[in-house]
Amino acid sequence: MKIDTGDSVYHEPSDETWLVAYVRGDRLAWCGWPGGEAALADCKLLKKASDEARQKLLTDMAAMAISDSRARYARQRLGYEGAAA
Repeated sequence: MKIDTGDSVYHEPSDETWLVAYVRGDRLAWCGWPGGEAALADCKLLKKASDEARQKLLTDMAAMAISDSRARYARQRLGYEGAAA
């Protein structure tokens, strides 16, 4: 099953559970501080987000500072005018 924004994953190398901000290619970004990315192959899907939860998280991320890659991703995915990729 495809991992997407809002899903919960287990990251094996860190032994942590993460909330997914986005997946691009073979990289996964997590929510939280500090932000960062990890190899998608190191992550195992634990729980799929509902459509409503995914939409809420995207909206919340879009409101973050545009310098944050998660905000840029959310703005692009939501189709906000002027969103940077």
